[in-house]
Amino acid sequence: MPYPEAFSGAWSGSGLSLYFLYFYPLGLAGDARRQPVLTFGLALLMTGAFVWLRYFPDRLPLDPAQLIFYPGNSRLHTVATAIFLHSGWLHLLGNLVYFYVFGAALEARLGRSLFLAVFLILGVFGNLAHGLVAALGWLGQYGVGVLGASGAIAGLLGMALIRFRSSQVEIGWWLFAPLLGQNKVGRTPLPVPVAVGLWLGLQVVHSLVATEAGASVSYGAHLGGFGMGLVLAMLLGQWRLGTAEGHARRARRYFRRGAYHAAEGEWVAYLGLQPGDLEARLELARARLLTGQMFQAEQNLGQVFRYLMARGRVSRALEVFQEARRADLVSLFNPVELARVAYFQEKQSQFRESARTLELLFRRYPRHPEGQRALVRLVVLHMGKLDAGKDGEDLRRWLATARRYLPQGGWRDFLESELKAAGGLGADTTPDHPPAEPQPVSPEP
Repeated sequence: MPYPEAFSGAWSGSGLSLYFLYFYPLGLAGDARRQPVLTFGLALLMTGAFVWLRYFPDRLPLDPAQLIFYPGNSRLHTVATAIFLHSGWLHLLGNLVYFYVFGAALEARLGRSLFLAVFLILGVFGNLAHGLVAALGWLGQYGVGVLGASGAIAGLLGMALIRFRSSQVEIGWWLFAPLLGQNKVGRTPLPVPVAVGLWLGLQVVHSLVATEAGASVSYGAHLGGFGMGLVLAMLLGQWRLGTAEGHARRARRYFRRGAYHAAEGEWVAYLGLQPGDLEARLELARARLLTGQMFQAEQNLGQVFRYLMARGRVSRALEVFQEARRADLVSLFNPVELARVAYFQEKQSQFRESARTLELLFRRYPRHPEGQRALVRLVVLHMGKLDAGKDGEDLRRWLATARRYLPQGGWRDFLESELKAAGGLGADTTPDHPPAEPQPVSPEP
């Protein structure tokens, strides 16, 4: 009975130009994402169903024929169960290759639940399209049943044409034309629209030929599934997301090549479509840093930092702050934000980093209450966490600075009481190398 083929092209001419062309996708360029658990699961299900159908059909209390979709002569559920059955190893393996390449990429973008729903809708619609072809007697397939996932996978190709139209896919191919002395194999990267267009063109040509000669392949399921894939892609906003993904891909490519202004422009365009992508905003900051736009880069880093802190993603926010500090882009961080950074760094046992942040806070805001508190905390850190087992030089230096800059009472009295309780340094301690005079560089709030 007809079944959707494994997306290969084969054409026989009039004896003057006999040839066979087979091509399969090997992978989408640069599409390393999370493991496609659902894609693997569905592939295993289809493989298991094939092994049962082919080798152990009597091991289950099911008649395999009752799971194949016969237009007008089947139970309703068969329009879905037929998706998971295949008639031969080539049929199965060919479908699985396409399914893995495009299914895994779409699963990563749609999410598992939506991807499963899309896969089933595409498969069902492809089978219904075959049912229409069979009911009308087209392609010599009147009343003939159908099985296989080719309709669903053709639909995934339709979605890929919309979502990945700016991507490339690696194609493995074999051209065998003995009458022309050609027998070649190779790998070629092609733009996704070109690869999908080539596949679609072959389906149309084969269906036209089948109209005259009859077909053992359900081109109706192929074309019906493909058309539904285009429709679903547009309904699910994949055109807009595909545009954004194209901007991001070009931005990364420009950045790798050192074309930082071009990368910046692509990231700006991307963020116009996906304003909530924090990693993209960080990439924009890096591009602007390398084009000398320091203020704009610092603004971007600050936006990401504040967003992360507001949502409790403290560890990632600290990483962003560290990146800003390495680039000396910290002038827009206010004293309260710097104090919070130092606090969380200390909570995570990053004592050296906390001390550096406290020093930065004090030097930028020496008269702000948070700046004075930072000075006290610096002394306490050196008393306990940082100078243990050392000669205490840093402690003496910061203690002298505290006695010089802290006003009488308040933090100064607290610090003196802590020193006495710890048997610390006396009141006459002076630093070996006094720190430079702190210079506030932005208005105090």
